[in-house]
Amino acid sequence: MPLFMAIHKWKPEELPAVLKEAIMLFTGIGEGKLPKGVELCNTYMRDNGAFCVWVAPDRAVLEQLFKKHAPVMEKGTEIVPVMQSYPPTMEYVLSLWQTMLA
Repeated sequence: MPLFMAIHKWKPEELPAVLKEAIMLFTGIGEGKLPKGVELCNTYMRDNGAFCVWVAPDRAVLEQLFKKHAPVMEKGTEIVPVMQSYPPTMEYVLSLWQTMLA
């Protein structure tokens, strides 16, 4: 399943709204309310932003999730496809081998 990094940025005055949206999202995650195939792997908070790693069938599913459940957060979010390189996954090792053979 594809891996994505959601890079969130918000203005300081948006923090209360963003926190409310995060509470709703995290509560929904705990209750199993995410779309099929979507999983939040980890989140790293920073001043006026966050980095979140997601597993999802595609970027559009995550875009819809944020648009529906976190509209304040969504307007300052960029979703980027990523590949885990360390610790290496089997998919990563196989892609390296395929690159070596190409």
